[in-house]
Amino acid sequence: MRAFGFAESTSSLEHTFQKEANFLGMAERGGSLAYRVYLDTGTFQAIEECGGYVFGEDDLPRVEDYALGKAPQVIMRPDGALILESLRDIFLFDDRAHFDWVVSPASLAEIDAANDFHRSRYAREVLEHTDMCLSEKPPEQEAASMASIMCNPLFGSISQKDRKLLVEAAATQCDIFLTIEKKLPKQADTILKKINLQIATPMTFWEMLRPYIRGL
Repeated sequence: MRAFGFAESTSSLEHTFQKEANFLGMAERGGSLAYRVYLDTGTFQAIEECGGYVFGEDDLPRVEDYALGKAPQVIMRPDGALILESLRDIFLFDDRAHFDWVVSPASLAEIDAANDFHRSRYAREVLEHTDMCLSEKPPEQEAASMASIMCNPLFGSISQKDRKLLVEAAATQCDIFLTIEKKLPKQADTILKKINLQIATPMTFWEMLRPYIRGL
């Protein structure tokens, strides 16, 4: 089961990947692309609200496309277009890479708190994918230790809400914590020094993936 799927597309972006770019095998680069990616609540909301664009079906949404006060939060941001473009690139890349996508009880609780039926239902569809991934490749023993480290007072400057998500990301042995929040990435180096969890925005995650594409 795939949590997300890129649309059958003839977009210029799809042609770029298929015709101009070569997806590099990991044997050539000597690493692993078996990423397990945790979606924080804001990132999940952006994907759900702007999925038509992220998955290659629609044009980039604009504020004026929505009724007053109904525009997704992400497109109200100065960097909103860049966030969505990066997410689109990531999921197109994932059509070949097949990452594990993770939502957890803490993120599900935050999603449900918004009282958006469609978003909550979508989150449960992704949760099914998460459960399947965890069943096929359960977290190793070190994951529990990493989760315990995230409870350390060293991380007291991180909000309790974010720490809950980070603990569950560590417990499921995620490699990437994907966030569109502005404060949390500033803690990325501190976290990475203690546990193997990379805090990444869509832009920085895409930059991590770009070396595996030739021709862009």
